[in-house]
Amino acid sequence: MRKNALTLTCTACVFGAFGVFCRWIQGMSAFEENGLYKSGNVWGIILIAMYLAAAASLFGFALYFKRREKLASPPELGLAIAGNTRLGLPVAAVMALAMAGGSVMLLVTAGGEEFAKLLRLLALLGLACAAGFMGMAGSMNKPSPRGSALEVGLCLASALPVAFCCFWLVVSYRQDAATSVVWSYAPEILALAVSLLALFYTAGHAYGRPRPFAAVFLCEFGAFCCFVTLPDERLFALQVMFFALAVMQLYFGLLITRNLRPAEEIDELYPGALVSEGLAEPPEPEEPEESPLEDMGGDSGGEERYVEVTDDFLSADVKEDDGEDGGEAK
Repeated sequence: MRKNALTLTCTACVFGAFGVFCRWIQGMSAFEENGLYKSGNVWGIILIAMYLAAAASLFGFALYFKRREKLASPPELGLAIAGNTRLGLPVAAVMALAMAGGSVMLLVTAGGEEFAKLLRLLALLGLACAAGFMGMAGSMNKPSPRGSALEVGLCLASALPVAFCCFWLVVSYRQDAATSVVWSYAPEILALAVSLLALFYTAGHAYGRPRPFAAVFLCEFGAFCCFVTLPDERLFALQVMFFALAVMQLYFGLLITRNLRPAEEIDELYPGALVSEGLAEPPEPEEPEESPLEDMGGDSGGEERYVEVTDDFLSADVKEDDGEDGGEAK
């Protein structure tokens, strides 16, 4: 699956490069000096076609893996993103440092901006996102049994990037709430929404609800959407954070795809994994066994209302009866 993973990731990057070019040309030619959008601009149509083509291609990859190749993913996060720790962990550390660096820059430079308090809070959540991402990447090759301390830690770590994207989506909407030109903010809103879903489905591995094909598609498409927003005018710190968010999604999408295996092999190694991924029907519940006790009627309280008569009780009754019979005989 290494070749397929590289092909999928390279496809997302190629679409992202063309998307950056289209958005850059659109920004230079599609807006008036007063900020209004030129109706019918061809670059807007081309960019919409680029979004549709990227979504169709990346969704086709995920559908091919699931339906045609009949692949499945290990159910635990550390096994789903397994790989070479000597290469994977340093790459993850660079991404986490990029996100943390952008967050620190935003924390320092947000003082003179509108909605400064929101931006500073976003910067703090960016630091939490970097820590959460590094915690998720640090679980590479490590199983996380149910109820273990590692599973609890991964649940917390995977929730931090999701919370970060949620708040960034709110901040972006708050900044552009009064903007009437949809094309000025729509790519950013779309990028944050898709990234939120991508990290949400990736976190499903930590919570025991893996959806690997949805995670793969959304991670690759979310990275493409983040790349498209890079030519927009915003704070440099936010540009760095957008780039780091895009590469994080490529990281997860590449590793999850790389670790897909035939469904039979996954079912043999991890019983029940196909059920959690929606690739197999859950087992039918067993019918309760019939009670061996005979219902004498007059009581609907169930088996817990029956009284068991022991041998000691019966022997005591026999002795008492014998005693009474002997007295009458005398």
